[in-house]
Amino acid sequence: MSDLSNVWAPLMLGFAGSLHCVGMCGPLILALPLAAAARIQVLRQMMVYHVGRITTYMALGVVFGILGKGMVIAGFQQIISIAAGILMISMAFVTWRFERLLLALPGFGVFTKKVQKSIGERMRANPGRATFSMGLLHGLLPCGMVYAALAGAISSGGTVGGAVFMAIFGMATLPLLLSVSVLGRSFSVAVRTNIKFAQPILLTVAGLLLLQRGLHLDLSLFESAVPKAGVDCH
Repeated sequence: MSDLSNVWAPLMLGFAGSLHCVGMCGPLILALPLAAAARIQVLRQMMVYHVGRITTYMALGVVFGILGKGMVIAGFQQIISIAAGILMISMAFVTWRFERLLLALPGFGVFTKKVQKSIGERMRANPGRATFSMGLLHGLLPCGMVYAALAGAISSGGTVGGAVFMAIFGMATLPLLLSVSVLGRSFSVAVRTNIKFAQPILLTVAGLLLLQRGLHLDLSLFESAVPKAGVDCH
């Protein structure tokens, strides 16, 4: 079950993150200086951009995976998995306000403005293009969903596990975000509002998966409590 949670938890977080990003980061993605070209060209440019973003996520996953590895060596793997699950479930109720809370912390607002300024400079330097470096910087923008995923990366207990966890998270955000860029550049406010309701559900599922891993719940125990239908041979 542990291995499954390392796949399903980041997938759920990634799907939730793409819903979140449509509302929070959508305007940034739509503001990218994409050339008025064929959709296939737009798709290629956006893939380069998102590869940069996911690369940053993986690098952060390595860093947080190192922290998690130290906690595992100290014997705290079960505790951090439970804590990560509780954090994700808690964020299901506040995630749309999480960035505001972060920006209120000392240094976060200044850091965010510097990242946004760097992205703007690259937009002006590369008119008509979405570049790899823009994506790298995008991955550094404060985002509650990314931090929730990093909590999961810590619970993975290693550098490789942390990087893979964040890679799965990032790739799970691609379908919706690419659709916004290539097909649905006109997602209405009403649509963005409606899809918010799915995000806390996905966050809660991801949190429950990590809680189950931390508590070592074995679902097979429930099977023994359920009578099995069978054919009696006499």
